[in-house]
Amino acid sequence: MKYTAGQAAKATGVATATITRALKAGKISGKKDENGSWMIDPSELHRIFPPISQRTPESPSIKQDETPPIAPERGIGSMALEREVQTLRDALNDAREDRDKWRNMAERLSLAPPSPQIAPPRGWWPWRRRS
Repeated sequence: MKYTAGQAAKATGVATATITRALKAGKISGKKDENGSWMIDPSELHRIFPPISQRTPESPSIKQDETPPIAPERGIGSMALEREVQTLRDALNDAREDRDKWRNMAERLSLAPPSPQIAPPRGWWPWRRRS
């Protein structure tokens, strides 16, 4: 008996979207029937997604697309990395503020009326000899 995508999701405990993504990505193989429903061989499905009955209670169930939970105890190395990340974020924010200030100044200068040209006084020629 072959599974549909919904039946496969129930048999493995993952979302139907996860099953269809795996099918489209080629992680598991299946065929569409005349109605457009996926038909998945159970052995092919359970090659990637174990059945619910085989999961052990002491190992928590983590879906394929789910991020594992973060452990509450963190080492000194991770705290140093978090400080470094915060320092880089602050530097990025400062750079963005500077960029915005320069952009505003450039816009103001491009919209400002041109400054009048100051002409030399009449009768003044730099090559004229003065007595």
